[in-house]
Amino acid sequence: MTTKEQNKSSLNKKIDWANIDKNKLRSLLENSLEEEVGTDFLSTPIKGDITTHSCDLEGKSKAKLIARTDTVCCGIKIAQLIFDTFATKSLTFVPQCKDGDLVSKFSEIAHIEGLSNEILLVERTLLNFIQKLSGIATYSSSLVKIIEPYDVILLDTRKTTPGYRELEKYATSCGGSANHRMGLHDRILIKDNHLAAKKIDNVTKFKNFVRSIRKSNPTTFIEVEVDSIEFALSLSSECVNAVLLDNFDPTQVSHVIKYLDKDIITEVSGGISFNNIESYAACRPDFISTGAPTHMSTWSDIGLDWYN
Repeated sequence: MTTKEQNKSSLNKKIDWANIDKNKLRSLLENSLEEEVGTDFLSTPIKGDITTHSCDLEGKSKAKLIARTDTVCCGIKIAQLIFDTFATKSLTFVPQCKDGDLVSKFSEIAHIEGLSNEILLVERTLLNFIQKLSGIATYSSSLVKIIEPYDVILLDTRKTTPGYRELEKYATSCGGSANHRMGLHDRILIKDNHLAAKKIDNVTKFKNFVRSIRKSNPTTFIEVEVDSIEFALSLSSECVNAVLLDNFDPTQVSHVIKYLDKDIITEVSGGISFNNIESYAACRPDFISTGAPTHMSTWSDIGLDWYN
């Protein structure tokens, strides 16, 4: 494997459901339960659903999750964790698709069977998670389809809902995106504000600063964000593994890629949208990163319907 291939492999990572911290997720679900039933009914949440409780429902029912638009499914595996957190003992959940599957309008996503009052207790929370995550996966998939013909990989960002980062990054991966760093702890990414704080205002200072970072971190993956062609082309693969071209136009991206040290990975970011992502992909960077799937996507339209 070449140096370039090794660098690219370091960025082309995808989180799997097995990587999700289930303890953190349970804490999130416990908060969801409290939102639904209040603090007085956490031990007996059925009684906290005062509408269903007043209806004095008895017996079992069947329900199904239905996609009301074409969507990429995500969040299917969260169902059992919700059932456990909400203390529902009777419910069974039978998926009709896997996370990452594209399902068409009116397709069945899953079947639920159990006590009627338990289905009604979990309904909204279950839908909220699956709709949100499926919306992110669907948006990501739409972008991936545009850039795949150019052999460019989509990357997500840290522009995530606080507390939901693992889930939202999992959702982008279900849509075909790779995952950028999870946080400040797992990769050196020197951003524009780091340079501003160090008063790096010319190429000489920039090169010396980057060399000093590499000297202190000889084996760590290092990426640096630049906003000028001059800074980008001053970089060498001895100092950095990747360069992030921030708010460059496609002509500038093409110029940098043509003259940049060929072992350095190129990532394009800033102002990426459905309208311009293909023009950037045509420049053939290694990656295009955008936070749009997490902060611009709409929830997938998924409903829960009773059936006999």
